[in-house]
Amino acid sequence: MARIKVSVIIPVYNVARYIEKCARSLFEQTLDSMEFIFVDDCSTDSSVSVLENVIKDYPERAGCVHIRKCNMNHGPSHARNIGLEVASGEYIAYCDGDDWVDTDMYNIMYDEVTVQKADICCCDYNIVYENATVRQQAAGCSGLDKEQFMKRYISNGLTVLWNMIVKRSVYVDHDLKFPEYITYCEDFWLSVRMMYFAGKVSKVNEALYYYNRQNASSLLNSPTGKAQADMLRCYLETAGFFRVYGDLCRYERELSWRILGAKQEMVLNPEDYDKFLKIFPESHAYITSCPDKFCNKKIKLMMWLLVHKFGFIVTGINSLRKLAGR
Repeated sequence: MARIKVSVIIPVYNVARYIEKCARSLFEQTLDSMEFIFVDDCSTDSSVSVLENVIKDYPERAGCVHIRKCNMNHGPSHARNIGLEVASGEYIAYCDGDDWVDTDMYNIMYDEVTVQKADICCCDYNIVYENATVRQQAAGCSGLDKEQFMKRYISNGLTVLWNMIVKRSVYVDHDLKFPEYITYCEDFWLSVRMMYFAGKVSKVNEALYYYNRQNASSLLNSPTGKAQADMLRCYLETAGFFRVYGDLCRYERELSWRILGAKQEMVLNPEDYDKFLKIFPESHAYITSCPDKFCNKKIKLMMWLLVHKFGFIVTGINSLRKLAGR
């Protein structure tokens, strides 16, 4: 039996409108020896029946398509972990059920890891909106040592897993899996650990993945208070991870930027001032250097004032905001 080169794990939850396009883009891959693991997270629509009908059009792929079903709806992290348990490929990849991929994606990326002898390969991707498609560059690693790349990756605005393939041994050797108690920002939680443990990381400068932002029901399109809490927990646990391995000092600045972004709402409410000051106070040294993509200039000024015991000014600013209806 041929060795499985790449296992693709696809969580499925109420994506009947999109799953056909996703599945066809996967089944038409030019790479041979692949497997596709669809994990139904208790969909309440026709997602699975649509998928089963698509599979009939690709009899040559039928033997390498697996459909697993969760016993109840747990979210994408649990679904992906189920996929990880059964994946047998040399490399692991993810695709969301409402997205799609270039038909050469995994062939190009597998060739790259083979030539470069890399543990991870990333690619650029396209963000698909209602009326436009925007190319997004993934964090590059060319010419950078491991520490420089990690810093660039951590400080990149959007860190995802579906634009990469990762050697399965990275998961197995370090007992890595998704944190199921986090439903937002779980990609960052896991990807940073994978990057840290990986040997060589390579990159393909082609946009091969299509990230669908037209799905109004997706988690990213429906931010909640829990999303903010998950982000903060994710970043704090990642800081703890680096502390355990004695490397927090290397990445404290970049992680602090993310932590500041996750707790910025606290400076807008006087009741949360103490919470802001107590949560990872190390981050306060990096307020002025924090990129605007994490905190805007007004928020950074309020943070600086609060840290330097000018809370009464921050309270005044907040009172003016309320009067102005902002």
